[in-house]
Amino acid sequence: MKRFFTLLTLLLISISAIGQDVLTKLSGETLTGDVQLVSNSDGMPFAIVKNGKDKETVKLFDIQNISMTAHGFIKPMKIGEQYRFALLVSEDYLSVYKYSDTNRIDDFGMVALQKFGEAAIAVPGLMGFKKLMTEYFSDCPEVSNKIDSKELKRNDLDQIAADYNGCIAMRSSTKQQPSYYANTSSKISESKQTMLKDFETLLKYSEKVDNKDSVNEMFSDLSSKLNNGEQVPEYLIKAIKDAVKADQKLVALISKIID
Repeated sequence: MKRFFTLLTLLLISISAIGQDVLTKLSGETLTGDVQLVSNSDGMPFAIVKNGKDKETVKLFDIQNISMTAHGFIKPMKIGEQYRFALLVSEDYLSVYKYSDTNRIDDFGMVALQKFGEAAIAVPGLMGFKKLMTEYFSDCPEVSNKIDSKELKRNDLDQIAADYNGCIAMRSSTKQQPSYYANTSSKISESKQTMLKDFETLLKYSEKVDNKDSVNEMFSDLSSKLNNGEQVPEYLIKAIKDAVKADQKLVALISKIID
């Protein structure tokens, strides 16, 4: 399932022409100027947009994406247990991103992978790379076996991504991945499990919600916390509500879920 670049390409061309960064909010509002990526004392990233004497601070969960002349296309993403600014390297069924795990939010020295519709994972260093990647690509033995035999190594990530996407494209259908709702030790009731599934379905077919990938990512995080009996932070609930506020059915459903 390949995603296309037409709108992204046009956006990058227009940015190149005016020589400014562009931050797009979840609300659809755009801010142009000099975008700085920073983080607070807790490590939560946010952005500052400067345009002449004007300056605006934008929280991570209010950001849809950022196009920066110095870097490229950036979006908020949960990688592991942390939220990051992720730089898009290549986009397909398997997309490749770069991100920072230091106080330098914009050094983009680490790599993350994301299969379509799934959470992103951090690519480990040399230690642990073969084991994790062999398992991660087990749905495509052609790629998994090459990693296991060390024919493909960590410095071959571009080739690994290309081979895996080619493998998926050649198949008439992809293997259904387990839903994050399928948790046999779930801490929530079956009725709430049903509401989680209903939210996912309504979101998929909603014509009123933009940037569904980001909403899916945040909702996956919320669902995982509920299933594990963890407290859902208020900022995450607010971010999801803000992202789907144009669709009253989704707003009502998320309110029931967190009630």
